[in-house]
Amino acid sequence: MAKISYSYFLVLMLVVSVVEKAKGDGSCTIIIDPKAPSCDIIQCRLSCITDYNGLAECIASRIGSPPNCVCTYDC
Repeated sequence: MAKISYSYFLVLMLVVSVVEKAKGDGSCTIIIDPKAPSCDIIQCRLSCITDYNGLAECIASRIGSPPNCVCTYDC
């Protein structure tokens, strides 16, 4: 009987953990200074951290186009 209860407990914990991951993390994305001719990664990350408390990286929207500063933060 104890083995069955323990098994049910483990299955329940697995289901709860999967449901929590499926809800999403609620992150938003914004392009900082889209008119800039290029992306300075240091300035990009500094602006993202100070304004949005997020993580930033330089990403090109199309092949051959200059990269933009993309900031991802909690909504």
